[in-house]
Amino acid sequence: MVVGDDRASMDTVQALAGRLPGMRGIYAGRLRNARQVEALTVNLVSVNRRYKVHAGVRITDV
Repeated sequence: MVVGDDRASMDTVQALAGRLPGMRGIYAGRLRNARQVEALTVNLVSVNRRYKVHAGVRITDV
């Protein structure tokens, strides 16, 4: 998930994410949405630590 206010920078980050096998950068809105995206990351870290798993999020049908 890529958030930001500068379209050129977001395009660069999305292109970099696309170079990773099986990954793609998805536009997730303006920079003000970063708080929610970061909170999701913290929650995933907590779940993975507690249950000793590799849980993640998959965005489908985009």
